[in-house]
Amino acid sequence: MGNVEANRQLAYKTVETWSIDVGGDVEPFFNLFHDDATFTTMARKDMFPLLAGTLNKKGFCDWVYKETRVTATKLKAEGITADENRLALEASSDMVVNGHSYKNNYHWLFEIRDGKISARFYLDTLFAKKAVEWVEEAEAATKANK
Repeated sequence: MGNVEANRQLAYKTVETWSIDVGGDVEPFFNLFHDDATFTTMARKDMFPLLAGTLNKKGFCDWVYKETRVTATKLKAEGITADENRLALEASSDMVVNGHSYKNNYHWLFEIRDGKISARFYLDTLFAKKAVEWVEEAEAATKANK
């Protein structure tokens, strides 16, 4: 039973450490994942080329780092279901990306190994694709203003 409660706490820690101020530290979030973790977004590659499919930990870390240079990430746990080696986390975001409101809903299915996670991500991919565009626009504007 101890693993179930530990996994529930891991869900809260995930949301807490993925809520990052602009320019903030992404390492506490990525310390929750195995070095060999993979991140799969269930979306078609032709519709969402940047994040659809599977990224390794470094690839996903690079994206989160890029995202948090131009916007704060704010997530909230909405529901948690845990067992010994799996964790389902429902969450929502409330962010402003390059002047646009981004409020998405997520469902992550985490596979737990040695107290750390690998994940599959489910989200509104059409809205997320738009947010990716906003991040890239903000990044370009930041570079242009230097």
